[in-house]
Amino acid sequence: MRVELIYRPGCSNYSSIRDTLEKVIAEERLPIPVELVEGGTQVAPRIRINGNEEPDSGITHTLESLTDLLSKKWKELTECPLAI
Repeated sequence: MRVELIYRPGCSNYSSIRDTLEKVIAEERLPIPVELVEGGTQVAPRIRINGNEEPDSGITHTLESLTDLLSKKWKELTECPLAI
């Protein structure tokens, strides 16, 4: 799984989101690095997972919301449906 934090150069708001992301990843014991990606002129930092930008990721960056988001994405990647 690839997790990217897209930030605007000169903006320091992304550091708290990065810290929260890294805390969630550590608590969930996921083998995922957070990649910093310089991007555009958007005001709020955003999160992109596996190439898809997450809706409202620049607004919602609480510990609980990021835990839910990463757990859901990890389960989608690792759980296989049972063959019948």
